[in-house]
Amino acid sequence: MNVKTKSEASPSPAPAPATATKQFSVNPRSSRTSNLWGFTLIEVLVAMFLLAILGTAGFTMLSQITETRSRIEGQSTRLNALQRTFYWLAEDITQIADRPIRSAVDSELPAFEFNIQGDSLFQFTRAGWTNPAGDILPARSTLQRVAYELEDDRLLRSYWYHLDGLSEEPTRRRQLLDGLEDLTMRFMDDEGSWQETWPPIGVEEDPGLPRAVEFTFELEDMGSVVRIFGLPG
Repeated sequence: MNVKTKSEASPSPAPAPATATKQFSVNPRSSRTSNLWGFTLIEVLVAMFLLAILGTAGFTMLSQITETRSRIEGQSTRLNALQRTFYWLAEDITQIADRPIRSAVDSELPAFEFNIQGDSLFQFTRAGWTNPAGDILPARSTLQRVAYELEDDRLLRSYWYHLDGLSEEPTRRRQLLDGLEDLTMRFMDDEGSWQETWPPIGVEEDPGLPRAVEFTFELEDMGSVVRIFGLPG
């Protein structure tokens, strides 16, 4: 009788077929950093350099714009002062009247007086002084005594409210121009010749009024400016 062993009687089952699997070793640190992106040190330095260039250029442009604007505003203010001076000179000189006055010490002053070494550069009587409040205030003359004077580098315009009986101090004073280095004047006589003083040197009789007055302004920022104003008549 044949006796089968246990191994023969019940053969062991065949092993399961091996499946093709591929295993990866996962490093938690490398997995976490592989999903992040950043700048290198060189890139950061380049970005900072470009930002510094743009900031410097913008600041320089802003400074130039501000400086140009300030210079333009200064020139505009200067031109306005010069034009205002020419306006008042034209208003006064073109309306000079041949009307002498009496001073506060009861001395007669000519209608046009030039005194380069006195307090006033020149004085004169002009017409056309309007009185808008004539219906309210006491009536006054339409003639006005005006003086132009130099004070340091400033040109001032003064006037008196009354012609005769002038006080030493004018009623009103107003600055017209500053930055004036020098101011010279010439006067045209009846023959069309220019005179350095008025009345001309050597003339004993009253020559009356000049035909025109020439002003030469020496300005510290604009150089020499010449204007000629004709007198009435």
